[in-house]
Amino acid sequence: MADKTPQLLKGFRDFGPQQQTARFDMFAKIRAAFERYGFAPVDTPAIEYASTLTGKYGADEKLMYRFRDQGDRDVALRYDLTVPFARYYLANRNDLPKPFKRYQIAPVWRADNPQKGRYREFWQCDVDTVGTDALTADADCIAAVAAAIKELGVGDITIRINNRKILDGLFSIVRVLPAQAAPAMRLIDKLDKGDAKKTESEMETLGIPAKQLFKYLNMPVKDAKNLQSAFGKLVLENKALADGVGELATVLKLLEKLGVPNAVIDLKLVRGLDYYTGMICEILLTKLPALGSVGGGGRYDNLIGAMSGGKTNVPAVGMSIGIDRLIAGLEDLKVIKYDLRFEAIVFNLDASLSGVYSDIARELRASGIGCDLYYQADPMDKQFKYAEKKNIILGIFVGEDEIKKGTVTLKNLKTRAQWTVKAEKLAGEVEKALK
Repeated sequence: MADKTPQLLKGFRDFGPQQQTARFDMFAKIRAAFERYGFAPVDTPAIEYASTLTGKYGADEKLMYRFRDQGDRDVALRYDLTVPFARYYLANRNDLPKPFKRYQIAPVWRADNPQKGRYREFWQCDVDTVGTDALTADADCIAAVAAAIKELGVGDITIRINNRKILDGLFSIVRVLPAQAAPAMRLIDKLDKGDAKKTESEMETLGIPAKQLFKYLNMPVKDAKNLQSAFGKLVLENKALADGVGELATVLKLLEKLGVPNAVIDLKLVRGLDYYTGMICEILLTKLPALGSVGGGGRYDNLIGAMSGGKTNVPAVGMSIGIDRLIAGLEDLKVIKYDLRFEAIVFNLDASLSGVYSDIARELRASGIGCDLYYQADPMDKQFKYAEKKNIILGIFVGEDEIKKGTVTLKNLKTRAQWTVKAEKLAGEVEKALK
């Protein structure tokens, strides 16, 4: 007979109590860091009209989960948090402060090839600033995400940074045709995952002057000090290049002022999404460079305007943390702790005393103490196994003898130490025992 046990979809995951508690702790730290930087929470639906999402993600749009719902509407699961937020901003812009700074922590879906740190359902933690072209906003978004990642105890991080205008300028200088720009960027974006010579060959096959292009992309430009000198007179010949170089140098200096270390220029950094227009960056764990980026983003000054049909021109910049890949890194670094513990449990020694046990649990919970309650008078070995599996620290025992004496027996389930306290002082004694 065939096994009819329900199966989990490939690329999706369940999270047990230990994992989910660790994730909640991480989300709380990330949320606190975002709010320190002045970002306010926003949420958007998991499903959008497909027309809202399409035309924003380039070739990767094929990874979108798209279907017709029961009302025969063409809909899709959100692919990222940025495009739905842009739709939200357009609908609510008259009621929002200008500029508007938001954060969102939520799942997104992509029909990608599952691998370590990459899933078909995964969570992103985004910050965005909308309504200003000030480069301080770019630096502040990067700083907020860097602070949130550092808050999780990952050690050093590396920030790779570039500007799309530099790439646009270089494409113009080496005569990459407009129709070749998108495939060229897709190939450059995959350089970290493939062979550079093979990539160059593929570009040449498409008629892209790869050798000339890589002459510039491979220049050893590491910081703002030598960025402008590296391009020399070229910045005088091409406005896009000049703007990109100037903006990138400014953002690097602002990051330094904001106390964000380890930002390095990578002229081959592209990022795949079509809507980026200026600064782009990625964040890696310095100890695990092979893991890939755990955060990234950039400036997208045209997205909201395009979604409004050209009626509204709103500059914007945002950054995102990919929490699932970050967790994979934290596990490799042995930083994340799966050590969920519950504080106390009232054991059930006598079914006739269930009302007493409920009273004790209510008293402790009202005092702010986490207290479980064993529901039935099962054999004690079964109750102890339950407490052990839940990693409970303190056991509370009340039988007929304790009721007659007005006492309660406490037992540390880790050390096995046991003692008796007055019933009227129970909450204080339990709180003391849990310290």
